[in-house]
Amino acid sequence: MSEQISTAVQPEVVKKSNFKVVGTYCQTMMDERHVKIPRLMEKFHTSKLHKVKNRIHSPRSIGMFVDPPNWNEETDTFYWMAAVEVDSYEKVPPDMITKTIPSHDYAVLDYDPDVHDFNPYPYLFEWIQEKGYELIEGFGFEVYHPYTGANTKYTLYLPIKK
Repeated sequence: MSEQISTAVQPEVVKKSNFKVVGTYCQTMMDERHVKIPRLMEKFHTSKLHKVKNRIHSPRSIGMFVDPPNWNEETDTFYWMAAVEVDSYEKVPPDMITKTIPSHDYAVLDYDPDVHDFNPYPYLFEWIQEKGYELIEGFGFEVYHPYTGANTKYTLYLPIKK
């Protein structure tokens, strides 16, 4: 890894209560994610986000992956959701979906693509194993403060257990 990795904020474990999100999603393969996910994120933030009436914690937004059971990154699709946190599922725009993110312990890492020269996902996966935790498969999310485009700083949350 490069010298810039030393500028990374050290991962930590946080307990997060469940919360509700509203947003849009796409289905993609790993090899298509660099095209489909930025397109979805841009469309959500420029033309859909304003339709969410019960948003909380603005300007924060979320990008979340959801993997099917027994997901194989080489052969299976996964879902990516562009969303914002809401206080209820009332008044959900008809072209959007809802999801409740469960309460968990999460391994957390702050990441800035303009500063850090490493992939935060395998970096955090390795840290989780080194610290004796087990990754809870199936989902994880990025929190943007706010989303500003493809090189937005974010905090990566991966659910874990001892």
